[in-house]
Amino acid sequence: MELEQARTLAQAVERGETMADDQGAIGPKLRRRYHFVGQVQGVGFRWTTTNLANSAGATGWVMNEPDGSVTAEIQGISEQIVAVINGLERYYNGRRWLGGFTIDDVRDVPVIRGEADFHPVY
Repeated sequence: MELEQARTLAQAVERGETMADDQGAIGPKLRRRYHFVGQVQGVGFRWTTTNLANSAGATGWVMNEPDGSVTAEIQGISEQIVAVINGLERYYNGRRWLGGFTIDDVRDVPVIRGEADFHPVY
């Protein structure tokens, strides 16, 4: 990598616009809001999402909605977000007794700078 490119990347990381995951993958920081429907309450969905996100190094939150759905905002580089969603799909959609879920809506939302962790919202 050329020196000027390295400087530009370092400045972007300092501003919180770019980040690296534990394996060294570097990319722009993204934040996506997901709306999950199906059997997503009463089955440990928030707990599992929190563990997957923290394992992936993602930040954000997950919350039960009054209508029985779940909303989550997941922030990180693309690979981190995909790791969380893929982990949820493997775990919940691979077990018939859990009933499975679908993603009803997904949208990009503004990145929150300085966010330190992923947690459930009650």
